Amino acid sequence: MRVQDRAGTPKNARRRWAARAALLATVLAGALAAATPATAAPATTAPAASPAKLPAAVVNVLVPAAANPLPGLDPVGDPANLSALVNKARPLNPISHAPGDLVNARGSGQYLRAEAAAWLNGLFQGAADAGTGGLAVVSGYRSYAQQQQVYASYVSLYGQAQADLISARPGYSEHQTGLAVDVGNSNGSCGLSTCFGNTAAGVWVAANAYKYGFIVRYPNGYTNITGYSYEPWHLRYVGVDLATDMKRRGFATLEQYFAGNPTMYASITSGADLVAADAAGRLLRYPALPSGGYGVPNQIGSNWTGLKQAFVVDWDSDGVYDLLAQWSNGTLGLFKGWPGGAFSTQIVVGTGDWDAMTITVGKWSSNQGYPGVVGYFPDGGLRYYPNTSGRALTYRVDIGTGWAGMGLTMADWDADGANDILATTTSGVLLSYPGNGFGGFKALPSSIGSGWGTMKALVPSFGLSGPGTRSITAQTVDGYLVDYGLGNGVWGAQRQVGKGWNGMKLFR
Repeated sequence: MRVQDRAGTPKNARRRWAARAALLATVLAGALAAATPATAAPATTAPAASPAKLPAAVVNVLVPAAANPLPGLDPVGDPANLSALVNKARPLNPISHAPGDLVNARGSGQYLRAEAAAWLNGLFQGAADAGTGGLAVVSGYRSYAQQQQVYASYVSLYGQAQADLISARPGYSEHQTGLAVDVGNSNGSCGLSTCFGNTAAGVWVAANAYKYGFIVRYPNGYTNITGYSYEPWHLRYVGVDLATDMKRRGFATLEQYFAGNPTMYASITSGADLVAADAAGRLLRYPALPSGGYGVPNQIGSNWTGLKQAFVVDWDSDGVYDLLAQWSNGTLGLFKGWPGGAFSTQIVVGTGDWDAMTITVGKWSSNQGYPGVVGYFPDGGLRYYPNTSGRALTYRVDIGTGWAGMGLTMADWDADGANDILATTTSGVLLSYPGNGFGGFKALPSSIGSGWGTMKALVPSFGLSGPGTRSITAQTVDGYLVDYGLGNGVWGAQRQVGKGWNGMKLFR
């Protein structure tokens, strides 16, 4: 086989922060506030998810699915949504929005939406158990009218330019969603001050808030993105899934996570889109809808017959989705996606006998800036082909033996930030081989399910049940789509989500 390429705070600032804390308290007073299958040891864990026999009637709904999601999720605009993006450029709509499920947070006299308040209890308990000295609620929900008072007071005290760095205009405040809370040390020290970030409680919150669904909304060094000064005390509830996904993928702000779609005219605009080739060779994109289903497919290519497998992946890490095709004639071809739509002519990244390989595609090593290929020949020798340039595959690394007959899918099963190999055995057992993040394995495999021999394709899915959620969408031999939620090394909810896919070849 050949691989080739063709084609510290000043004193006056501290005074301002102290004045700010006093002012806020006044305004709000009284207000509502290398493992190998052939020699692997027996599995030690088995959170088995065994696909059940599908009934005759299945809801004909399609599921978002695409490999290697880009940081380009569309912002959530609904102010009642836990993931709503509210900032200087995105006011609440309606601007006078008021949540309907406010509760008194920890008896503080400050109010939050019920779900956020419940998870705040866990966060406070975690901080206390960690020996930080404990946390206190400083500020929670503010109505449009209350925010008018707060903002006007800051403008009067500091001038508008400074006020816009430290306070939101009415209708543009996260506090109005009922999902934002200002916290401080239980002893009152460093209240609404950047020094809170250096206290034991502040350090713990920054490192652990995501476990409870909260993020530090305005982190240090991101004023040019958020529009606000560093506020280590300002927490925003976004839900555990989204907060964990931000942590896992290294996004510090909601603005970066919800980057919008910088390539809105590209042929594949979202990691939630599903791409498939039908029996006639038409390449179809099923656009994901906010409801979690798909819209009417649009054709984005033709003459896609002769495929063994194909993958949607940002091969060159330029922010636009590409297609990697494994052809039955032995060629491995790249079709580069263009920001304005359509794809390049084929760039051959491998020739010879790629048709003899079973492969999966994704980010297998953090040492490489691009996704690569992992696969095996009929001899069962597992190999990793790094993509070092965003185009060609240049060399191979042998990483295992005894893989003959396995079905391969790359996904982060244990949610540790490193992709794993999910392998289906000939008897239908699904095994997880934990990747070490550096092109190899860190432990022996574990059995994570049985009865998977009826699956034609396993596709990593992102965002199916909301921002930050992960799952595996499985195509059965009789044409159904079944989605299996992924947790931290456990299966989540199982849903039957489509039918009639018998003649379709899903891009993984």
